[in-house]
Amino acid sequence: MFALMPASGENRRVEAVQALLTDLPGGPVAVGGWERLEPWAVARVRLKGPGTARTAVVKWVRASRAQVRSEPWRLRAELAALQFLSEDLGLALAPRVIAADLRAGLLVMEDLAPRIALDRLIRRDGAAAHPGLLTVFARARGELSAATAGRAATYRARCAAVGYTAPAGGAPEGRL
Repeated sequence: MFALMPASGENRRVEAVQALLTDLPGGPVAVGGWERLEPWAVARVRLKGPGTARTAVVKWVRASRAQVRSEPWRLRAELAALQFLSEDLGLALAPRVIAADLRAGLLVMEDLAPRIALDRLIRRDGAAAHPGLLTVFARARGELSAATAGRAATYRARCAAVGYTAPAGGAPEGRL
């Protein structure tokens, strides 16, 4: 359920998102609703304005280093990956980036909801209950692997453009 006003303490974040979206081509876009998706540093926002999607997803860097996943590189890595998939490879397998302000630690992307994560469905119902969804997942995974094969240089250039140093391909985290 969208709140007309965000919970206290998030007003500055809403204002920053609003300012970021004002510069979009086609006219200013307004944030018409804010739904925090706990426990993550994520919110679903309702957008108002010409040529906008109904909703978008906003991610931000957590303010406290003591919090889990508060490292600024995470947002840069996600931005690089999403731009690599959609802009460099032309794939529609991930959300499209609408806007980003890395200094402010904000990423606004296309909302793919409403969806229930496949892993949640499988845990709830068992894999046998979702053969069609597993087939779609396998097809998407194959398409992703085929499209990205041999494109490491393009990916690394995208990472460098947003100030993120991608792990080396031989390192275990570089293979994931």
